[in-house]
Amino acid sequence: MSHQDGFDTRLAAHFEREHRHVPADVFVAITMRKVRAGRRRREVMRVGWFAAVLVLAVIASPWLIAGVASLNDALESVLTWGQPVLWVLGTVAGLAVLVTRVRSR
Repeated sequence: MSHQDGFDTRLAAHFEREHRHVPADVFVAITMRKVRAGRRRREVMRVGWFAAVLVLAVIASPWLIAGVASLNDALESVLTWGQPVLWVLGTVAGLAVLVTRVRSR
């Protein structure tokens, strides 16, 4: 009879015997508690930041609305200047973009 005969069944029986005597591991319980606390803390921070940004947007809304209105007025006045002025402004803006791209290289 070879040493390998019935090895799987002997190994399974050995592990069954050994696992019955393993006590509950305190380290694993403490670590899992810390992991859960960290997850809860991250979730609370995520929701807190979302709420803070929402409150700031509500508080800043009068200034945002006024800024949009002034930008709309400025755009409307630029569009009433006529097409030649728009071509000049577009060319200046295009050159500014081109110069900044060339300088960044």
